Amino acid sequence: MESDKDPVHDLLTAIVSSLNNTLYDLAAENERGGSKVTAKRLEFSRQKIMSAWDVYSQTRSTR
Repeated sequence: MESDKDPVHDLLTAIVSSLNNTLYDLAAENERGGSKVTAKRLEFSRQKIMSAWDVYSQTRSTR
């Protein structure tokens, strides 16, 4: 496994984490506010990003 001191990986981790949290919060807020279509779109986007992140992480760990 690569060193945890990889600055690009650290940057990507921070971006993905922040994006995941933001999309989750926005989806929940829209759900509570009655904007169910927007909430579902935000959640779908969040899930796609996290799925891609999982694939990236698995690929990175096998190197």
